[in-house]
Amino acid sequence: MRLALLTGLLSLTAAAAPARLAVAYFDNASGDATLTPLGRGLADMLITDLSNVEALQLVEREKLNLALDELKLSQSKFIDPKNALKLGKGLSARYLLVGSFTVVTENMQLTARLLDVPQGKVVFSEGVNGKKDEFFALEKELVDLVISNLGIKLQLSEKSKLRSNSTESFDAFSKYAAGLTAKDAGDEAKARELFEAALAADPNYRAAKSATERLAVIFKRDDDAKTQTADAARKSLDPKAKDFPQKVSLLLMSLQESKIEEQKRKVELLTWLAENDLTPPAVNGLPAVAVAGLQVVYRHTDDPTQWENIPKACEYFVSKYPTDDYPKSYCRGLLQSLRSETTRDRVEAQKEWDEERDSDLKNLDPEDWRISLHKNEAAMRKLIALYASKVKK
Repeated sequence: MRLALLTGLLSLTAAAAPARLAVAYFDNASGDATLTPLGRGLADMLITDLSNVEALQLVEREKLNLALDELKLSQSKFIDPKNALKLGKGLSARYLLVGSFTVVTENMQLTARLLDVPQGKVVFSEGVNGKKDEFFALEKELVDLVISNLGIKLQLSEKSKLRSNSTESFDAFSKYAAGLTAKDAGDEAKARELFEAALAADPNYRAAKSATERLAVIFKRDDDAKTQTADAARKSLDPKAKDFPQKVSLLLMSLQESKIEEQKRKVELLTWLAENDLTPPAVNGLPAVAVAGLQVVYRHTDDPTQWENIPKACEYFVSKYPTDDYPKSYCRGLLQSLRSETTRDRVEAQKEWDEERDSDLKNLDPEDWRISLHKNEAAMRKLIALYASKVKK
């Protein structure tokens, strides 16, 4: 009796345990390399849909990528049966779904093969055909094939979730798939650009939105680490050290004006240098302090509050680097731009400056370089005024 009861409990436990399923990236059999990212997008969509089925435990894309790299399959055009079984075992998967897609003009074919990894046999191998603009319906047919061939009975709530799509826009999906490819290749900036393009094509695309949000967190973490490193490097600067010019040059070049916090650190460093009359000589023929400082000055040629300070700021750098051609050459062009600006009515020019700043802050993407300049405007004005004050009357 006890043995029968124990056997029954073990059977229930086994039945309740979800089957682990991995979905490999679909191979591009169309001959058009530009369509290759669709293979990642299709796998991602299948993972998302099948994750709604309680009887299945889906392997995450990140683990799939690691396994592909470890088995040296990430660059393979096709995954053959032998490697497919290796991949499934490497992922500790009970089942592995592999497949390919073909696009000819407006027609599309998706072919899928579900492998039982421990037994090394094919559960099913079938294809679905239709128009390219019916792609999302074709993907649902693959989902149905997996569920039916595994004998899974869906609950009503699961059926409801499987009816909906993250997007109905093939253009949005294509951009999202290309974003996944860029992300897996390590180009996170390009990935974010493509995910945002997918959102522009379909603002309600949940997958693209969450991917963009995840990247934003990654970027912020990296940006915070970089600014902390810059702070430490700034505090360690010793004007008496022999490598002082090299360290200042490297630090200035590493800080991007398009990043709010990095531009802030750059302006702070330039301010510290000017306050202490520190103008390190050129490194490898480039006077980094003059380059960075005059760039700040140039950004304010159409700012009426700085029209009187700009010529003096130029004089400051020309006097500090008397034998260097860069400040002289740069300031010639800068002052020419300033002369054309100062012919305008000051009140009208100030109004345009303020309106453009307000419009940029309201409408531009937070990552746009102009946002960084506007956010650091007060500190930059103070820096230009500081340069001007250093010139002998």
